[in-house]
Amino acid sequence: MPDSSFVIQADLVIKALGFDPEDLPGDWKAPELAVTKWGTLKVTPGRFETSVPGVFAGGDIVRGASLVVWAIRDGREAAAEMHQFLSAKENETAEQAARLVAAE
Repeated sequence: MPDSSFVIQADLVIKALGFDPEDLPGDWKAPELAVTKWGTLKVTPGRFETSVPGVFAGGDIVRGASLVVWAIRDGREAAAEMHQFLSAKENETAEQAARLVAAE
């Protein structure tokens, strides 16, 4: 779509390379990041959000080794969920600002 690309600053972006899940909670010092007994990340079904609010995952780190088409599908669906999450945060922030202005 014309004029639809943009840059988002991120603290961390993970490239999907390798075959076995790494110890992400240990590597990131995030013990609250829930994993399965196979070491893959647990996510809310259909939402792709991990146990850390605002952190989303899909593909092999959730499913285990699988077909690339599943990873592509997960990426698209996770992107839609991230957009919804960020839009809700933006709306929440705008509402808070409006309440502050109204209170003055």
